[in-house]
Amino acid sequence: MPIVDVKQLSTGSKLAEEVHTTLGGLLFSKGTALYEKDIEYLNAFMIKQVMIEEQEEATGVEPSVQKEAVQQEVAAAKARKDRTDRPEAFQQSFENAVSTLKNLLIRVQGGDNIPVMEVREVVAPILSQFQSQPQVMLSLRHFAKMDSYAYEHAIAVGIISYMIAKWIKVPEKEWMQVALAGTLLDVGKTKIDRRILQKPGKLTTEEFEEMKKHTVYGYQIIKASHGLSEGVALAALQHHEREDGSGYPLGLPGTKLHLYSKIVAVADMYHAMCSDRIYQKAQSPYMVVEQLVQDSFGKLDPYIVRAFVDGITQFAAGTVVELSDGTIGKIVFTDRNQPTRPMVETGGRIINLVDSRHLSIVKVLEK
Repeated sequence: MPIVDVKQLSTGSKLAEEVHTTLGGLLFSKGTALYEKDIEYLNAFMIKQVMIEEQEEATGVEPSVQKEAVQQEVAAAKARKDRTDRPEAFQQSFENAVSTLKNLLIRVQGGDNIPVMEVREVVAPILSQFQSQPQVMLSLRHFAKMDSYAYEHAIAVGIISYMIAKWIKVPEKEWMQVALAGTLLDVGKTKIDRRILQKPGKLTTEEFEEMKKHTVYGYQIIKASHGLSEGVALAALQHHEREDGSGYPLGLPGTKLHLYSKIVAVADMYHAMCSDRIYQKAQSPYMVVEQLVQDSFGKLDPYIVRAFVDGITQFAAGTVVELSDGTIGKIVFTDRNQPTRPMVETGGRIINLVDSRHLSIVKVLEK
């Protein structure tokens, strides 16, 4: 693979390996097609040379014609990617999954066992599409509608749990079971009085005790359904347990909790805090991630939290965000040692949130 000086790069050249800053942070992933703005970032971070993919030479073709053909192919490939990766396409798939899951869980509410194969058929396509655009984890709330939050939450937690399983190197054969654990974490709520579930104010002590039973109900429902592992059932039972033993329903410490329940607990808290709910306004994903880091000291598994934070912030480059002082800018670099405090470009200047501690990211606007 040729090593090329950044100042000699052609628009559309693809990276043959990752590009890291001098601090060790990931600037661009392998396979990234470089355009004018990307080359500006390379210069800004004083990257002198990069390794690019070789382009096949077309025999008998003039270099100028060959170059034009390559440029046309790059443009066509980018257009194809834009069509399949645009947020509207993912939103439609997400809404379809939510609608189908809602109908399936209504059957469970009526007394049926979980139709496991049908739930898998709902989850699998959205997971497949998600692989090509995992950055939507930073903006899942944009696909939300208040009246279907419970089902959106289930699909989102399934997606996030699946990604965490990959990041912490859970065996691949278990990834789908982890996704199902996330999707079905609150299936026990089908047995809770709707007046409690939809109450806009604070629950009474008696109502909260009844609400906590959804974990036990979920365990029982999953155990009675074929095609789901013990880990999926335990995730439903234990996802409100905490590392220090302060959770419910049994007050178990982290040493007694199943791995799936620890994964699902992180995914559950992240999406819930990023979402608009009856009694809570959505928070910025970056503020939520900082809260999860704090909760990893006693409440959540610190290894899983760290893997999640590293994973979700690696897709942030290019994301448009709003800062706490109202500034709108684009994330250009994330330091792996300070993943929630990236560098943000705005108006031709760079704001390093590691140094500017008085500022924080309050909204993720678009990718």
